[in-house]
Amino acid sequence: MSAYRPSIVLITMAVLLVAAAAIVRLVVAPNATKLPADTDQTVHYAGETTMLDGKTLRSGDTAHALRSGIPVTADRRVRVTSTHGDTAVIEDTMTVHAGEQSLPSSKTYAIDRTSRKGAPPPASTSAENSRGALSSAFPPDAEQDDSYTYYDATTRSIVPVRYTGTARREGHAVNVYEIKVSAPVKDPAVLKPLPTALPKKLVASLVPALDSRTRARLTPTVLAGLPDPVPLTYLGQSTLVAYVDQQTGIAVDQTVSRRTVATAAVDGAAVPLLPVSVLTLEVTPESVRDLGDKATSAGRILTALTVLAPLAMVAVAALLLLAAFLLARRRRHRSRVQG
Repeated sequence: MSAYRPSIVLITMAVLLVAAAAIVRLVVAPNATKLPADTDQTVHYAGETTMLDGKTLRSGDTAHALRSGIPVTADRRVRVTSTHGDTAVIEDTMTVHAGEQSLPSSKTYAIDRTSRKGAPPPASTSAENSRGALSSAFPPDAEQDDSYTYYDATTRSIVPVRYTGTARREGHAVNVYEIKVSAPVKDPAVLKPLPTALPKKLVASLVPALDSRTRARLTPTVLAGLPDPVPLTYLGQSTLVAYVDQQTGIAVDQTVSRRTVATAAVDGAAVPLLPVSVLTLEVTPESVRDLGDKATSAGRILTALTVLAPLAMVAVAALLLLAAFLLARRRRHRSRVQG
């Protein structure tokens, strides 16, 4: 009986190694792709903005009411404030710096730590209603299709995410996704500083600068029929392009274009009058390099857990089985010789 013991031990060890490889690949590796509880990342942007000078507009000087080409920088900080099982509560804060002004905007989301899609928030937690949609991050190994949706906090709408192909950023293969938004502004923080109405005379003075299609709709007769002051609503338009690392889901690069347009209701339809803010941003080269480095580090860990460690365990298990086979064959050979 003792003659078989070494082979049994080797086979047992091989089986245990294969089981361990399966656990690492199927349990440990997926857990490693979950959004970490200590996530705290800041990305820096640079660009320019166009801003409405309300005082100049009210004075009737519509030609100089918009200040364009103002250089801006922005810092976006995304951090996990708490985790509840597979749900993470994150705070997503974008602060735009224009001259001496700093304009912060902070939103709270509850997201699934694996899919990164909006999830029901924990009890007593107030969060944006982004259920089922992406908001602040893409998942690792993101799908190369149009299956995702995106939650836009300014308009509180969920829109499609369009997959446009692949590219390379900082040596990484990335998926390119485009997000377009065009919907009424619903965020109270965005609406609060904007005028709710304009004098009819001021609206009439804007007409000559509008495009031909809008001018055709705002005829003198139509203008005469509008209330005074003219109530305003606002349209939020955004285009975001994200370059997402295929393995880790980290957005290595991104461009952002946002536009808020004042509109007036004419025959039940919103007619654009003038943009009250335009913001274009790109991730700074320094942040792109930093994000590329993070994608590299995270990718190495994922590769080790999903490929290298399981493969090494299976290889050692195969060697143990081979050793057990050779021992068994040697025993049979000795038995025949002794027989």
